[in-house]
Amino acid sequence: MALKNGPYTLTHPTDTVCLLLHGLGGGSYEMSLLGESLYSRGLSVEAIHYPGHDQPAERMPASTWPEWFAHASATYQALARTYKQICLVGFSTGCPLALHLAASVPVTKMVLLSPYVSVRYEWFYLLPPEAYLYSIGWLIEDIPRLKLPIFDDALRAAAESVAYFRTFNLSTVRSAIDLIERVKTELPAIRTPTLIIQSRKDSVVDPSGAEYIYQHLGSSDKQLRWLTNSDHIVTLDFERDVVFAEVGAFLADSTR
Repeated sequence: MALKNGPYTLTHPTDTVCLLLHGLGGGSYEMSLLGESLYSRGLSVEAIHYPGHDQPAERMPASTWPEWFAHASATYQALARTYKQICLVGFSTGCPLALHLAASVPVTKMVLLSPYVSVRYEWFYLLPPEAYLYSIGWLIEDIPRLKLPIFDDALRAAAESVAYFRTFNLSTVRSAIDLIERVKTELPAIRTPTLIIQSRKDSVVDPSGAEYIYQHLGSSDKQLRWLTNSDHIVTLDFERDVVFAEVGAFLADSTR
């Protein structure tokens, strides 16, 4: 199955657009199929790539969350000149970006997929992964990126064929953590109707992060849906059709 990677726009004569925000070190391929699904439901779609994520390279370059946010915010402002309703769909690190944006501008609805709050901790790490980032991580520029976190072999191969990077830049990861800490303080003031989807088998982010956002988000209209047979990139894994249906139904529900 072919996936697209790169900024793209899919338009319908509609008042609603979905702004897709990809993950750290990733790209629009992570939500390529979801974007097509939303477009098939009559929604316009805008997919962007952040600075530091917009050109193929053997090693992921350094970039910072203010750069990503500035691009997402500028895209939002451009869309607001055309569309009355803007929905945000974030994946992984795209989720704190979406939340930070929703804390400052009107957002009609928001979808958070595999939200990055903290890295998944396993007992054999000895210390939380973040502890290494702020200790020996200062001495290392980047680490190899292993296979993409997708259980479905065919979709993982398709994703790896279009992914831009083979490493993770550690200063960029630390910047993402800085964003997360800021967003935690903003959650109670965010009133946007929100759907959160998280797999219990996510090998990258701690699934408890989805529960944390759900509990602290100020919106009275919020849902948390759990998956049981997907890894981190839920939009390309075995339960992707469930994700497409849940997201499509939530965004198309005119009662919210």
